[in-house]
Amino acid sequence: MNVPLCNQSNLFGHLNYWCVMFWPCLLGVAVGPKLPRQHLRLEGITFFNMMIETMIRKSRWTFVQYLRTSKAFGTFCFMIFSSVIMAKLDTGIVKQFWLINPTLQDSQKGTCVHDKSCADHLFDGLLKYGSIGLILETARAILAKFWFLISNRPQFVREFRQIWNLKLALFLASYVGIYRSTSCMLTHFNLNGSTGGPAVAGFLAGWAYALYPKYQIFTLALTKAIEMSWEHWIKTNRNLPDWVQRFSRLPFVYLAQIVSFGYLGHIYAFHPHLSPTFHVKAMDVCSKNLTLNMRRTLIGWFVGNPGELAW
Repeated sequence: MNVPLCNQSNLFGHLNYWCVMFWPCLLGVAVGPKLPRQHLRLEGITFFNMMIETMIRKSRWTFVQYLRTSKAFGTFCFMIFSSVIMAKLDTGIVKQFWLINPTLQDSQKGTCVHDKSCADHLFDGLLKYGSIGLILETARAILAKFWFLISNRPQFVREFRQIWNLKLALFLASYVGIYRSTSCMLTHFNLNGSTGGPAVAGFLAGWAYALYPKYQIFTLALTKAIEMSWEHWIKTNRNLPDWVQRFSRLPFVYLAQIVSFGYLGHIYAFHPHLSPTFHVKAMDVCSKNLTLNMRRTLIGWFVGNPGELAW
């Protein structure tokens, strides 16, 4: 990272605001060793979603500010994303990760195809996804206060009680419960069409977001809805324009990885209060606090030498 900084300073005679962290982080990932395809996809999408989260936090657009502060509007948007996702997954053409898998239906017979009864199918989902939510929330709380677990267990118990809650479990259980119950009812009343049923069930299930309105879930739904819609369109249309075919060949995941690394590095240095907690901890731990010390040095340098920074 120091080499790009020195080169930029020598080339332009000063350091631009975006040259301090954005370009060094971006170029560092771009010229670094390539990750295996699966690891690249996981890392690229994770950091891209964190970049979207940070952009929402930082944006001054009135629309985005309203979205950021309105739980009702955020929930409505999530319901739309959920509807799109479940409709695309139900076609079987798009095969990607999402919170749940759609319930396959037999529209000709008008009956559900799951092995158990509808009630058992519903309660199985509530129990399974509720348990997953409890496990994830417990793991998150333990990791967040792990230092107290080692050094001061009474303090750990108090801190654990303060941050642990049931909201994630309620969100997952409610999401799968609403989707499965709605899907079964639409099937029994012969209202579950080829695409309409999953879309309606997914839309109603999205209401569960109101129980756990988190940026991470919102950005995941946003990017998944766009990605699945694009993939479905590419795979179901034979006569695509040339520009679409060329555009679809671009290494989107790789580009998302390097751009998000650059942007998040920039935010880490100049807007740490907006940086996602996971990214801050990852930067500090992986660099053994070298990036933290560099950030403090940069801020102190700019404060002491404001004329050196070209805005």
